[in-house]
Amino acid sequence: MAMRGVKTSEGWYVKATPSGECYPLDSGLAPKFRKAGVTTLPGALQYGASVHGSKSCMATRQLLDRERTEKNGKMFEKLRLGEYTWKSYSEVQQMAVDVGLGVRVRGLQPLDRVVIFAETRAEWLVAAMGCLQHRITVVTLYTTLTDAGVAHGINETEVSFVFTSYDLLPRVIRVLDQCPKVKTVVVMEDQLDGVGDVSKFPSNVTLVPFKKLIKQDDQTSSVFTPVPDAEDTAIIMYTSGSTGTPKGVELSHTNILASVIGYSVQMNVGMEDRYLSFLPLAHIMELATEIALISLGATILYSSPHTLTSTSPKVMHGTEGDAKVAKPTVMNTVPLVLDRIIKGVYQKVEQQGWIKSLVFNEAVRYKFWLEYIPFTSYFLNAFVFRKVQEELGGQLKRVVVGGAPLTPQTHDTMRAIFDVSIQVGYGSTETASCISGMDEDDTSTGHSGGPNLGVLMKLVDWEEGNYRVTDKPNPRGEIVVGGTVVSKGYFKLPEENEASFYEENGLRWFSTGDIGEINNLGSLKIIDRKKDLVKLKHGEYVSLGNAESKLKTLSNVENICVFADSTKDKTVAVVVPSAERLWKVAASVGINKDTVTIEELCADERINEAILKELQSHGKKCGLTRWEVPAAVYLTLEPWTPDTGLVTAALKLRRQQLNHHYEHSVHDMYSRLD
Repeated sequence: MAMRGVKTSEGWYVKATPSGECYPLDSGLAPKFRKAGVTTLPGALQYGASVHGSKSCMATRQLLDRERTEKNGKMFEKLRLGEYTWKSYSEVQQMAVDVGLGVRVRGLQPLDRVVIFAETRAEWLVAAMGCLQHRITVVTLYTTLTDAGVAHGINETEVSFVFTSYDLLPRVIRVLDQCPKVKTVVVMEDQLDGVGDVSKFPSNVTLVPFKKLIKQDDQTSSVFTPVPDAEDTAIIMYTSGSTGTPKGVELSHTNILASVIGYSVQMNVGMEDRYLSFLPLAHIMELATEIALISLGATILYSSPHTLTSTSPKVMHGTEGDAKVAKPTVMNTVPLVLDRIIKGVYQKVEQQGWIKSLVFNEAVRYKFWLEYIPFTSYFLNAFVFRKVQEELGGQLKRVVVGGAPLTPQTHDTMRAIFDVSIQVGYGSTETASCISGMDEDDTSTGHSGGPNLGVLMKLVDWEEGNYRVTDKPNPRGEIVVGGTVVSKGYFKLPEENEASFYEENGLRWFSTGDIGEINNLGSLKIIDRKKDLVKLKHGEYVSLGNAESKLKTLSNVENICVFADSTKDKTVAVVVPSAERLWKVAASVGINKDTVTIEELCADERINEAILKELQSHGKKCGLTRWEVPAAVYLTLEPWTPDTGLVTAALKLRRQQLNHHYEHSVHDMYSRLD
């Protein structure tokens, strides 16, 4: 996309030009929405249904059987899954209408609020659309929030009506005594067990199965359907947040549709595409994407991180993963998921012997250059990468990545192995997920493209971090975003709003807290974050996020958190190692795997020293400064998942929680260094 930079006394502006050199402002869905009179989110669904009526809209996989086992006091389950079953655009629209009538009959009025606390599934989006048709604001809560976080979101928004699912009903039951205003809970059923165990459900709250909610009777004929306003608060989206209590972001229909239109220009998706949905719908990136896909006529197939591939934790032996059955052509993901996919591929290849491993590694390494030789790319895909590609369905064309910066190494490796285009985007809940994005035909790496359609962006000096718009060769500074995508602000947090949002010349702006750099083509590179920047005692700044994103590409590392103390002159790190590769490290230092447990390996000084040396060597190769490379490590096999509260739903590190959780380990590392 052609970009134009404008330097002013206030900062550095970059925006898409409305000339023929790039996408005009009247591109993608914009003229179609205007012609059809679409100004709200349910209007987008109605538009999709009117154009694509009988076409497949949403698909859910059949659940055939479930096996539960208990281990170490925890319950684990394996699922046997069948084929996908479909609902057409017309059927989805009718279900949304039925939801709207169902909640109105049960007492909700226009401008009331409902909470949706459920995993990603077709009923989630249908429920949201049904409520929005009646001017009822939808409050979204991540399934990974703590019980206290869930209760906070319910109470702060003062809702009486909660949508949840079979899997999450036990958690809702636990918090209901803390949420006195809740009068009705709608449960999205399990295919085998219905609403599940309701023996502990309180008698003063009404429980309604989802299927019963959408089964209408004569009462609904008298319900008046109001017309939603484009500036209504459509969504109050509670972020999982890397620190503190979750904050609700107020997003209007206009905010989200501006993002949808921006996506429609860059996604290059049409009616023939199949989209695999497994990221949280309570995340604005996923929600805006699915609304865009419905407007464009694509098909959405619902999945879960627990059943995504054949090796996912809940997939029963002999059952294929969702991706292999769905055969998607496009999917959204986050960098950590890509890192795990790539590491899993390499581990499987290594198990096939050193010769196949050598051939595979060299094919990945040189594929970009070999593509210039006729038929070479076809040969590599057919004979080297085909089996690997089939794990994600074998028809994947493009992957959209957001949530965190993507390293060039991961970008190139994923593109080589799966023969897909990778589009990296940058956004935030406060901007309806839409700030910048790469074009599909951009083969460069290390950046997140230029500003999206209709988005204004500027850099402003951040003196404390020594980032200025006058920096050479490229301007640097805090990213500030303006335009229609900028949200109304934080719900009931006036001080936070004053600190992060402001109006200027009739335009609303949001200060992101991220530090960016603009290259000579107008593309944005995220280089830092204010909260991730720590000054060590000798005055040197350390970017924790930058260090982690690069150290995480080491094959022995599953995840890593770098810690910095401003009273110290070094950093330390807590590392979740790859369990399988840990045994290889053990063999390299002379430890017999028959004499120790994997937990004992993590505590062994020889293993720690070997991992530390690998990290330090890898960090230097990646261009990290001596201060950013850890001087000590602590190894742990404890999983960092949203369920443990140590990472967000988008798999970003939650530093406050990690600092508290590993406080003693970090103190011990610094004590040994001292």
